[in-house]
Amino acid sequence: MLGDLNRGRYRALELIGEHYKRPTRDLHLDAIICNVPDEDLKWVCDRMYHFVLKLLEEAEYDPAADETPDVIE
Repeated sequence: MLGDLNRGRYRALELIGEHYKRPTRDLHLDAIICNVPDEDLKWVCDRMYHFVLKLLEEAEYDPAADETPDVIE
């Protein structure tokens, strides 16, 4: 699975990690609607954040090696 990472997927994992690090307002509202206590939401988000970090650490993709520009021509 980690061998399939490219620049876009690596950046997507980074983005998801940031969302788990600081749950969004919408996620908090959904948790209220679904009757999920805030401390449980924080616990799960923390675990997911660390899981995503672990995936990024184990990735065989090196973002520094990919020097293609982000600009679409």
